[in-house]
Amino acid sequence: MVNLKGETLTTLKKNDFVVIDYVGKINGKIFDVTDENLAKKENIYDSKAKYGPVAIVVGAGHLIKGLDKSLEGKNLGTTYSVHLEPEDAFGKKDSKLIKIMSERSFKDQKIKPQAGMQVSVDGILGTVISVSSGRVIIDFNHPLAGKSVDYEITIHKLIEDIPTKIKSLLEIYTNQSDFEINLNDGKAIIKCKFKLPDDLKKLLSEDIKKYIDIKEIEFEDKKD
Repeated sequence: MVNLKGETLTTLKKNDFVVIDYVGKINGKIFDVTDENLAKKENIYDSKAKYGPVAIVVGAGHLIKGLDKSLEGKNLGTTYSVHLEPEDAFGKKDSKLIKIMSERSFKDQKIKPQAGMQVSVDGILGTVISVSSGRVIIDFNHPLAGKSVDYEITIHKLIEDIPTKIKSLLEIYTNQSDFEINLNDGKAIIKCKFKLPDDLKKLLSEDIKKYIDIKEIEFEDKKD
């Protein structure tokens, strides 16, 4: 594609590796942002979160469905806005995900449930809606389920080289960045200073081979 100045524009397509920034809003209020200073200004800063531009693979599901889909066909170096209905954002509210539990089951764990508290039940995160007469009502829907959202996305650059592509996938799955990537005749040797679970290695290997032209992968991580 060529713009009015005669410059060739790069259009994003599925499976492209791209670096972006974004701001998410609900009813004009920011709830999701990659810019650390803006997060602090809006009083939504999370000290455990990692801020700054993020690398994702277009169409790979690294973003919510509608946001991911919106990237296809957009031009590199642009900023655009998109409005997403619940089904393309965090899903519609599902009444089947609202459960009633006994308050006693929480007391056995030395937890005093209160409205608004987030709790984990069998590894699933939910929000306590109410506590009454020994019953605890918990909503296991995503906290933003049923809400329409607006995003502003800035597309910074494409990732072209293989080691950086591999690092991008590693960071997406581990939230860590301390990796060393060496390539040798179609083989990627991945060195990291912490232990990677075998299931995660398998998942990473599958995705690396799916999105990058790599035939073999070897992990050199911290041993038990």
